[in-house]
Amino acid sequence: MKFTTFIIITFLFFSNSFAKILDQAIVIIEDDVITQAEFQDKLEFIINQYRISGRPLPNDRNAFKQQILDGMINIRLQLNYAKNFGLNIQEWMIDKAMEDMAKRSGVSLTKFREKIINQGVDYNMYRNLLKEDLIIREVKRRVVAQQVKVSKKEIREFIKHQSHVFKENNQYKISMILASTSENPSLQEKKSAKSKIKMIKDKFSNGEKFSDLARNYSDSGNALSGGDLGWRKTTEVPQMFLDELESIDSGKISNIIENNNGYYIFYLEDKKVVENIKIEERKVRHILIKTNAIVSDKMAEDLLIELKKRIDNGESFANIARAHSEDTISASSGGNLEWSASGTFVPEFEDKIDTLEINKLSEPFLTQFGWHILEVLGKREQDNTETIKMNLAKRYITASRADEVVDAWLINLKEKNYIRYVTENTQKKPTYNKNNKKIKKSWDPFS
Repeated sequence: MKFTTFIIITFLFFSNSFAKILDQAIVIIEDDVITQAEFQDKLEFIINQYRISGRPLPNDRNAFKQQILDGMINIRLQLNYAKNFGLNIQEWMIDKAMEDMAKRSGVSLTKFREKIINQGVDYNMYRNLLKEDLIIREVKRRVVAQQVKVSKKEIREFIKHQSHVFKENNQYKISMILASTSENPSLQEKKSAKSKIKMIKDKFSNGEKFSDLARNYSDSGNALSGGDLGWRKTTEVPQMFLDELESIDSGKISNIIENNNGYYIFYLEDKKVVENIKIEERKVRHILIKTNAIVSDKMAEDLLIELKKRIDNGESFANIARAHSEDTISASSGGNLEWSASGTFVPEFEDKIDTLEINKLSEPFLTQFGWHILEVLGKREQDNTETIKMNLAKRYITASRADEVVDAWLINLKEKNYIRYVTENTQKKPTYNKNNKKIKKSWDPFS
């Protein structure tokens, strides 16, 4: 019996050891881990993206791999944050995002899927990465909504001193690099970060591509995309970049910009000026039924089907909204929402507004907030009225602070979480614990 027990224990020991060898945890994040297999899958996926796009891989492979792992840590932190707050993305939302990408590519969803697979990309991993991206976008949206507060005084000051924003819709193609510091950096840490950003500037001056430098050295969340912020209207450019933006030409980089996150530089790849455009506003009303532990999707949808029948048969939309809608703010006014410009609502809501005829009632549809029916009451074009200016000013101020706020939030999130690189190697590099103090890595996964 003892011999049999010994064999079982020995077998389990070697089985578990073998499993760990096959899928070694390389980073611990609180009670979660990033495994060697996960890292290898992500590395192969990104290398394949380089191959598909025809871009050469960065020369410094160790820095490239480290950048990928750092990006995975950032993503995992944000996904865990979302999980802790009950934020999730439904499969239909991923399907909708895939359909939108297929539409932009001018093909059907089936053809789009075939194209992905034919390029050697793991389709399930592609969907999973898209799901992660959708979750992270929503996390960032909520962080910005919670942390960026804009006063009426700020809006009035903006309208008074930044009136050029309402006369033109300049667009800029911008990329950025961040050399980050911790929340309360020492003088030595600040000196080191500033030396790093100066070194990056020198490399750019000596002919290296800004996108390659961003991938290799930037601490920002968009490093792996070459620091690309895409085309941005003046209202969407980070506030800290604006003064520099007007004084540099396309193809040039900014001076070093210091803030609480560390040191930034940005690259102005291109810019274009477009004439002022009129803004279409839409007036809609809706009824919202939320799901919960008792009310299922089917129950919510069935209730709205019944309410729609009653409205179609002549009952007052306003009275039914007051009695049944769970959007408490609009319910009190009969389901009416304020006149709003395109892009104000979530995509599913916007799609219904765009496709519905005026004074026609929609079928029930689902968004992240619950099930809705809506009616478009009217549309109008406004040319920079005072209300539009106030709304645009608020959106501009919010958008201009968003990147800085998210970067600071992410730095703070790292410092509040226990993060440790693990293996037998003795090489040391810094990471963080819950007390916002640097601890040491016990392993460099790329040695």
